[in-house]
Amino acid sequence: MQPSPDASIECYVDADLAVLWNQEDDNDANCVKSRTGYVICLSNCPVLWITCLQEGIALSTMEVEHLALSIAMRYRLPFKRLIQSIFTGVGIKKDQQFNIFCNVFEDNAESLALA
Repeated sequence: MQPSPDASIECYVDADLAVLWNQEDDNDANCVKSRTGYVICLSNCPVLWITCLQEGIALSTMEVEHLALSIAMRYRLPFKRLIQSIFTGVGIKKDQQFNIFCNVFEDNAESLALA
């Protein structure tokens, strides 16, 4: 059976500015860090997800969302290459047309404009 030469990758990105501000110890630097989260799906099936505190301290929602978008793209690009190599390994020839459609979903208009 010949695999379909087309696949889709969806990446959903979000971030939360200073997620623990005024919730815990005011002297703890982690309380003013923002949280990044994203999910990468292959043909509507989640295959990679992560949530973590950002290393730096952001000053705006746009900055937090843009950093989250940047972090997610660092994982999406190698993932796309991995999927291409898997499809090539299961019978799709290198000269055959192979399309992977990548959609990135971000809810902050300013970070999308900056990207």
